Amino acid sequence: MIDSIKKVDIERLYQHVLSVEGIKHPFVNPEKLNETADYIKSEFQKYGLSTNEQSFEIEGTDMTFRNIEGYIGDGSKPEILVTSHYDTVRNAPGANDNGSAIAAMLEAARVLASEENVGSIRFISFTLEELHPTLVQQYRDRGLELGIIDKDYRYTSYHSHKMIKKFFSKVSIKLSKGKPMLESWEKSFDEIKDDLTDSEKKYCEYIIESRSHITRISWIGQLGLVGSDYWVKKAIEDDKKIIGVINLETIGYTSKRKNSQFLPPLMHPILFPSYKVKARKRIGDYISVVSDKNSKELGKLFCKKCKLEDIKLPYLWARIPLRFEKIAKWLSDTLRSDHAPFWRENIPALMITDTANFRYPYYHTEADTIDKLDFEFIKKVTQATIATVIRA
Repeated sequence: MIDSIKKVDIERLYQHVLSVEGIKHPFVNPEKLNETADYIKSEFQKYGLSTNEQSFEIEGTDMTFRNIEGYIGDGSKPEILVTSHYDTVRNAPGANDNGSAIAAMLEAARVLASEENVGSIRFISFTLEELHPTLVQQYRDRGLELGIIDKDYRYTSYHSHKMIKKFFSKVSIKLSKGKPMLESWEKSFDEIKDDLTDSEKKYCEYIIESRSHITRISWIGQLGLVGSDYWVKKAIEDDKKIIGVINLETIGYTSKRKNSQFLPPLMHPILFPSYKVKARKRIGDYISVVSDKNSKELGKLFCKKCKLEDIKLPYLWARIPLRFEKIAKWLSDTLRSDHAPFWRENIPALMITDTANFRYPYYHTEADTIDKLDFEFIKKVTQATIATVIRA
């Protein structure tokens, strides 16, 4: 195992991010989205992995979307999965979200493909993690019709920019307090509607109506996590056996600055096991390992590997002693990546993350570029992932 983790090449990590950096959005830049899928598949093939494209269509679009897989073994035995997503929001180059994770996944695949007797491993990069494309298109069309946004998805006035952002912020706060989804949208609208223009009111009402049937549990696959939701449902249908999942999500940013780290409500850092973490100073220089009740043993193993002499990766283990339904109500921020559909099906899965917007100031912005990343840190995350997969 030690020899394996020493094979991780930081230059390869850098070159992967360099290759996939760029807006990868189904409407803004579908070319880059597809180019990245092709790149991931070609890298898997280069390493000698068997590959598969899981293609699917979505009502309301004329596009075909693809989850890209590379695997070691013949696919007949229980597998451990290493996953990432390769799409971005409409305005972000996505070097960290989620180029850093793609790079780590690909480098882990390269190293493990060269080893003997590593077991059955499947690497998957999901599409459409960020948003459901039909909803995106509907919101854009309605916004254009009302004059709220322009063809480049920009708000046409500062007032609209401020108020719609305020609307979504209020919703997020209510959801973080465990409020039902529809109630969160409706009460947030009531709180700001007197300050909205007629067009802004109609736009907010349209958003509420489009989400009225969605709950804190059913949103997966309907608002986001579309590719992973599709993959998991098909895996259940095919009776695929999964040992566990290591889901890599935005893993490349660190800060030595005091008060650079925050966490979701109800998740105080001193409540969780950690290693080399300056919790009281809130310094964001560690990886967060997020597990649910079913994933405790996998989380324990990953954290153990972080402490290896050749890795020494600081971590905070957000060990949540709950199952999916309760997490969906009280800790919805911990479901914001492709491990969530696995948790829903009681499949052990970890989210490995630098905590994204709770640390990374460039999250979902034009400034999410390669120069912000800590590649020594990404290397350690990759090594810990490899070490965990070998022993899982």
